[in-house]
Amino acid sequence: MADERNTVIKLVMFDLAGTTVDDNIQGIPLVTVAMKETFNKHGYKIEPETVNKYRGLEKKDAIRGIIKNELCPDSSSSVDVEVLFKDFKDFLRKHLSSIKDEIPGTSEVFRQLKSRGLKIAVGSGFPHSVVESIMSMLQWQDLVDCICSAEKVGKGRPHPAMIQEAMKCFGVTDPRSVVKVGDTKADIDEGKNAGCWTVAVLTGTQTVECLREKNPDFIINSVKELPNLLSTGTF
Repeated sequence: MADERNTVIKLVMFDLAGTTVDDNIQGIPLVTVAMKETFNKHGYKIEPETVNKYRGLEKKDAIRGIIKNELCPDSSSSVDVEVLFKDFKDFLRKHLSSIKDEIPGTSEVFRQLKSRGLKIAVGSGFPHSVVESIMSMLQWQDLVDCICSAEKVGKGRPHPAMIQEAMKCFGVTDPRSVVKVGDTKADIDEGKNAGCWTVAVLTGTQTVECLREKNPDFIINSVKELPNLLSTGTF
């Protein structure tokens, strides 16, 4: 696959929740469940729509955003982000055993891309221990070549640090030989900030209209369509 400069795609960086991992718990995404329980513990009621605005971000940044923009926009807050983040991780782990399924077709997509010689990386705003637990539960250890998290690299989306770390792992120097795949605006921003191709999928909670605001290079229904997209020669 190549663009007008005949750049060959070498690396595909995937988001986890909503992109490759089905994180729904009784119809509500894991991160939303954990965020609602975290804020409820501290006396704040938030709706799923509020959490949805911050999907894709490193979760400490998401907590800060909810506090600053949704709960206390007109005054300084005394809410301790570190305390909320610790509680959030506890609630995540509490519900983690309920996450057992991939987005349909993901493992086969990984296999197809690897058979073509592409490297597969995943990046997430979840704590790194949670990312590793998801890898283990879905038995992706042999399918994913590089596992990144905002916590591990020290910066979350929209900063491109996770993509840059994956590129470094494989000695990839040209960002136009990298494709970023995700279901949120933050994923698209991350990819654009890295200078790579961006593919938005519609299996998450953010609408196609919402995603289009960020002008991704491509929008597809799910990762199942990615191998065909990568073989069209339109990159």
